[in-house]
Amino acid sequence: MDIEALKELFENFDLAAFLPKLDDVIGWIEMVLRIAVMAGPLLLLGFGLLYLLAPPKEANYSLGYRFWWGMASLEAWTFTQRIAGMIWSALGAVLTIIMALICAGFRGMDPMDMAWTACICVIVELVLVAAACIGINVIVMKKFDKDGYLREEYTQ
Repeated sequence: MDIEALKELFENFDLAAFLPKLDDVIGWIEMVLRIAVMAGPLLLLGFGLLYLLAPPKEANYSLGYRFWWGMASLEAWTFTQRIAGMIWSALGAVLTIIMALICAGFRGMDPMDMAWTACICVIVELVLVAAACIGINVIVMKKFDKDGYLREEYTQ
């Protein structure tokens, strides 16, 4: 095959036809960012309701909110699941509403601004979940000792 034949073969070749349209890419990025922002609050709400309404009956190492103090006795386990369910479902509901409002504003944003907003939202979500977990642990530690017994001020 000679050079002229190759030139003729690629003369009408359009590389841009193989690339996706920019509108499609931006729409795909927007969808991925919405999922990234909304996944955390929805999972938090779901697990919170699960721990509140149908918690695992016994302490185990695979299901439920696990914390050493909360796994020491059945009473501590039940209390830990209930308090984790209340805190997580409340936080999940509030974050779901707030993040849905933020995601509604993604439509008119520049893609980089959208990405930075999504990153900030995910970081805020992680910090709030960490604070909620620390709060749950402190509440359980305040009510139960490390062996799972109620502290004296709670027994009557």
